[in-house]
Formats: sequence, structure tokens, C-alpha cells
Amino acid sequence: MLPFIIRSSCFRSRRLAFFLLITILFITVAPISAATTSLHIEKISADGKTVLSARDVDAAWMETNLPVYGDGVTHYYHQGPVFIDDQDPAVEEKLRWNVAEDTNVLEKDMGAVKGTAVKDLVDLVGGMKPGDTVTIKATDGFAKTFAYRNVYEPPERQGPMVITWYHGDEGYVPDYRTGMRLVFFADTSSNLQGVHAFGNWDWHESADPKYYYYYIQGGEQYPTTTGLSIQTVSGIIVHQSPASPATQQTTPPVTPLTPLIPIMAFLLLTMGGATTLTTSEVK
Repeated sequence: MLPFIIRSSCFRSRRLAFFLLITILFITVAPISAATTSLHIEKISADGKTVLSARDVDAAWMETNLPVYGDGVTHYYHQGPVFIDDQDPAVEEKLRWNVAEDTNVLEKDMGAVKGTAVKDLVDLVGGMKPGDTVTIKATDGFAKTFAYRNVYEPPERQGPMVITWYHGDEGYVPDYRTGMRLVFFADTSSNLQGVHAFGNWDWHESADPKYYYYYIQGGEQYPTTTGLSIQTVSGIIVHQSPASPATQQTTPPVTPLTPLIPIMAFLLLTMGGATTLTTSEVK
């Protein structure tokens, strides 16, 4: 009887260990982020700490109350890295920027998406002025910062920056698994295939170099715009520039009074006054 009890106990222990192992593996491989359905938007003062304004909105509210970009039919594309090498560094760089926009584009289909423009969202907290920047954050902590002109004055080859909450094949978030997602709604003017592609060279011509994004591999850097397409966006933060007109305080010029004292004294004397005027009284 005793051997049976021992064997039964060992079996239960092994079974418990097996279930614990399965549970640990499930937790390990489970996705660390999921589609977002709402955004927290805030505007930070030039001191980097003071929150000037904040707002929370969800995808349903955005679709109902703000202009909708995209028709759910037209596909938008970004461009991945162009893995080309050349002995001449200048030639190699130009090849990797891929001015022709004919490599690794159709493979980076963002889908037939719909969404809300970043500029309309930041306007909810007071908007941006030249010199301000905006940071778009994902649930996993990944974030990218963009300049005022790319939000409010984008060239057509870049297109509006849009937080997408609908995908033609998947539907609305949270079924749209990588949403809400930042997608650039470029036009077709710079793409020989006639698709709405936001290519690497488009970004080169639209942004300052400090905003370029590179895929790094083996010590080599490759421009790409897919790295700008932030997935599962959860937050938008406007950073007010110290030079922003909203933060500048101008002091009106002060007219010195001292040079006026002799003139005022002369007038008083000529009018028969004998009052002695002192500087402390002229205030």
C-alpha cells in the first residue's frame, strides 16, 4: 500500500510542476502590449514640469467629434530599410535613402486605415506654436518626438500625421491589433507606382536631420520610416518651447523721469511757484 501512496504522491507533484511550467511559459510569451482605445493628451510648459492642459479621449469620441482621415479603402504605405552597400560612403548613403522609392515599400502596407490627425488632437489642449515639439508614446514606452512643421505644415509627400483607430481588414480597435497607430498619410506625388507611400526620401526632405530614424544593424545605419509608425499609441505630449510666443513675457519700456525734473522745475518757477521738487516725489 505504501509504494502506491508514494507513487501517487509523486505523480501529483509532477503534474503540479507541469501545470506551473505551462503557466510560466504562457506568461512569458504573452504579448506585453495590446491595442489601445483611448489617448491621454497633455501640454507641458517650457519648464518641462507644469501641465498647462490635459485631456482624455477615446476612439469613438474622436470619430464622432473630429475630422476623419482615410476612407477605409485607400491603402497607405511606409518604407522599410534598404539594405544596399557601396564602397563610396556618399553613394551608399544616397542608395539607402532610396530616392526612387522603389524598394521595401509595398511590403510595408499600413492597411486601409482611418483615424484622427495629430494636429486636431493637440488642438484639444491648446495646440502648438512654431518651436514647440510633440512626443507620441506607446504603451511599451517607445516614443518619438516631432517638430511643429511636421504636425501643422506637412509637405504633401509627407502627408498629415494620423493616429489610426480603424483598419480595413481588422476593424476598429481593439480588434485592430497594432492600433492606435501613427501613420503618415502621404500623397502619391513621389511614388512611381502611384501608391500613397511615405518613403525614406520623403522624410529626408520633410524633416530636420535630428528627427531622422535609422534601423541599426552590425554597426550600419539604414533610414526607414516604418520606425516612425508607433504602434499602440497611448499618449501625446506637447512640449512648449522656451521661445514660444505664449511663454515670452515682454516688459514695457520705462521712461526715465530724472531728465524731466529740470523742465518741470522751470515751468513751476515761471508760473510763480516756489515749491522745491525732489526726485523722490517724481514717481
